[in-house]
Amino acid sequence: MAMRADIIEEEGMSRQTKIIIGVVVAVVLIAVIAFAVWWFQPVPEISVQAGPIPNRLGALMTVTGVRFPAGKEVYVGLAAPGAPPTGGTTFITVVSGADGKFTASFPYPAEPNWATMSEVTVYAGIPDGSAVATTRFSLSSIAWLLVPTSTVVPVPTVTPLPGPTATPGPTATPSPTPLLVPQIGLQPASGRVGALVTVNGRGWRANDQVIFSVSGYPGTVGVANADAQGNLFGSFVFPRDYNGPAITTVVVRSRDGVLQASTVFQVVGQVTPTVPSPTPLVITGWKGEYYNNPSLLGNPTVIRDDKSIDFDWGSASPAPGIPNERFSVRWTRSVYFSAGNYRFLANVDDGVRLWFDDRPIMDEWHGATGQQYMSDVFNVAEGTHSIRVEFYQDTGPARARVSWQQIASPSQTPTPTPTLTPTTVASPTPTVTTAPSATPTATTAPSATPTVTASPTTGP
Repeated sequence: MAMRADIIEEEGMSRQTKIIIGVVVAVVLIAVIAFAVWWFQPVPEISVQAGPIPNRLGALMTVTGVRFPAGKEVYVGLAAPGAPPTGGTTFITVVSGADGKFTASFPYPAEPNWATMSEVTVYAGIPDGSAVATTRFSLSSIAWLLVPTSTVVPVPTVTPLPGPTATPGPTATPSPTPLLVPQIGLQPASGRVGALVTVNGRGWRANDQVIFSVSGYPGTVGVANADAQGNLFGSFVFPRDYNGPAITTVVVRSRDGVLQASTVFQVVGQVTPTVPSPTPLVITGWKGEYYNNPSLLGNPTVIRDDKSIDFDWGSASPAPGIPNERFSVRWTRSVYFSAGNYRFLANVDDGVRLWFDDRPIMDEWHGATGQQYMSDVFNVAEGTHSIRVEFYQDTGPARARVSWQQIASPSQTPTPTPTLTPTTVASPTPTVTTAPSATPTATTAPSATPTVTASPTTGP
């Protein structure tokens, strides 16, 4: 009987050991599976480009993200080097696509705290923090463009010449009043209706009162006062009943209307109105993408087929849904070129940028009044080449004309690869010869057609 009891006891211990071993194995398997799921889950990544001339204040920064959760809001912004995204500033909010990708663009801020950094951290993440990506962006060549501080020059006292018939000396000419260039920035640069928006600025008149307004919204949304140095700090609540486009403009102006500055604000959750097209758009000339803001932000309001870039809109709107001021356009096209050297001409009011085969050959992104710019491209190979033109209008009359012509070889020996030598020529009343669309001449460039033939037709 004692031997039987020992056998039963050993069988019980063996069964208990097996249970313990099974539990341990199950726990290990669960841990391995969880680790595998964590290890192989997609890791979000972002990359940054600034162009067309990188590392310049106000340059358009384009952030591209991959492997983010599909259909999620993604906050994109900047932070100081080494700072976490929670300590940064969000400049734009976008929604990731079904493939987990997104592209977001915003102008690099011109405020001193950003412009004086040699490097910033660019971040993108969803609100719950489960998907966050960061990368560093070098700003080594950026320098803050200070508005010069005015210096009061004392007016000399003129002492009359001695004698009974003293002749008074010349009258002293007072120093000219310094030109004020007001600037503003918004934090955040995007948000929902009802969001608190902070306005920072500089270059205003000392102790002057300014008014905040939003394009497309009646009345004012706030007021503030500049300090003794002309610096501005204020805030306003973005109107809850705003029902305009997703990309709008915040305008700050002095009470007398003499000084004014503006910048773009993106309203999250708003739908930018588009002009419906009754039939599918077929592009045979220039693909013109028209934006209702001066920075090419968001989706274009109007897309159309432009036969040529030869517009003098004056004070009129360029297209339905586009304002007559503070708008921008991007034109793209592929054109067949014969081998040779070419001169590109642009006559614009206000700013223009031009690319040839994705290489920047002209960068005049600033206010202007009917100026003409010129850039030469040497050793163009025969074949089809891509051309991209970007234009923005600030205030006043609007004009955009772009053309090109073939030129003789320069006196110097050109390099084997295309050499870009942009030259700017300012002219109040320039004459621009646009490439005709019918009769070819020596100044025309052949047009691009969906199928390039041996003898292409001419005209840009």
